[in-house]
Amino acid sequence: MARRNNQGRTNAPQQTAAAAPPPPLMQEKDDFLSFVAPTEFIELPSKGRLYPTESTMYGVETLEIRHMTAKEEDILTSEALLRKGIAVERLLQSVLVDQTIKVDDLLIGDKNALIVGARVSGFGPLYHTNVTCPNCTAIVETEFDLDTIVPKSLEEIPEGVTATSANTFSFSLPTTGFTVEVKLLTGRDERLFAEQTEKKKKLKLPSTVTTDLLKTIIVAIEGRTDAATIGKAVNTLPIKDSTHLKRMYEALIPNVDLTHDFTCQTCSYDGRVNVPLTADFFWPKR
Repeated sequence: MARRNNQGRTNAPQQTAAAAPPPPLMQEKDDFLSFVAPTEFIELPSKGRLYPTESTMYGVETLEIRHMTAKEEDILTSEALLRKGIAVERLLQSVLVDQTIKVDDLLIGDKNALIVGARVSGFGPLYHTNVTCPNCTAIVETEFDLDTIVPKSLEEIPEGVTATSANTFSFSLPTTGFTVEVKLLTGRDERLFAEQTEKKKKLKLPSTVTTDLLKTIIVAIEGRTDAATIGKAVNTLPIKDSTHLKRMYEALIPNVDLTHDFTCQTCSYDGRVNVPLTADFFWPKR
């Protein structure tokens, strides 16, 4: 039997139905989509002391980063970024909470601290990779615990080194007696140096990594700051001077200690090796 529309037949006034509350599932969905990725603070080896006073990084001792998400996985697997060698830089820029800070402006040691911190937050502290034994050259599969990596700050300037107001350092070379002034490299310097090295490789030019590095870190030699004089001096430096210069520079860099205990399974060598930052670092096989 057909139903009748009694309301229509009697011309009774029609009532407007009250707006129904949103379905519970929709509310739950909105709550889910408002999920915020966890963050953590990374201690910087420089403690913000070696940046210009006008820099946003001056006096900054820690940086806050987000844990990696699927967005960062897209960056790590982008063929274009990998081909250009800038995938890691884009990853770090993406996870920085304060986007006014640019990875290119960070000192290399601070950038390295972010790299380790981002890797640990994304894949955990255990890092499986292959290491070449420094004693017998055997390739050994090794597990490193990245949680043991600690910042190495510049607490005391080495003897014979003078710090300048421009955050550079000067010292004398043992053989020539030249006074050199060096700067600490930033992420931008490191990227440009890598691009220069790769360009020479593609053009099949001789490798000049050592002299190119020295020309990059030296800002003055005997008070002369022009690139031509610095380049000529670097090309004629006695090896004792160039070795001393590199050693002093390494001692000045605030960085993370990327050395780790290592035991060779082949020759039983026991010592410390540098943790290799290979493709396994951000693309773990386990």
